[in-house]
Amino acid sequence: MNVLNTQIERLNNMNLYLEDDYEFFEQQEGLLDTVKAVINKCLEIEKVPYPAEISLTIVDKAEIQAINKEHREMDKPTDVLSFPQIDSVANGVIGWDNLDEASIMNYDTKDILLGDIVLCYEVAQEQAKEYGHALKREVCFLVAHSMFHLLGYDHMNESDEELMMAKQNQVLETLNIGR
Repeated sequence: MNVLNTQIERLNNMNLYLEDDYEFFEQQEGLLDTVKAVINKCLEIEKVPYPAEISLTIVDKAEIQAINKEHREMDKPTDVLSFPQIDSVANGVIGWDNLDEASIMNYDTKDILLGDIVLCYEVAQEQAKEYGHALKREVCFLVAHSMFHLLGYDHMNESDEELMMAKQNQVLETLNIGR
């Protein structure tokens, strides 16, 4: 197994760190470039005023189930998990002016540490098939969904869910990633 744990080149306003022990992105031509575009579009839509650092880890069902159990006390696999680094959120919006930059900044790159995304490639494949759309669309949806979690959005009530879904759809539609 080829282990890929590397910084992906800086693209616009972010540094993406990818860990893909399963060579998932190597097997999906062009998917990584599209995912980078999705991440950048999320940052652009939210007008993130700093370069951002995001970690994306690709896992299998067993790994995501273990992570889900440890962090959410749910003993089952899920499609994606998000681990935001920024707590300074009010009404789903990060107060960029009120952040303690020092506590969330990578001192080497001067990027804001947005957080980690853990994506289960097996569940993404199953859901793409179940929903009848391309794997590319499913992965991009999950990444956009996670990015908005990292940016302070949630879907615990109906109005928050509608706002988050609208933003996710805006990203996918802007980049022409349809069902």
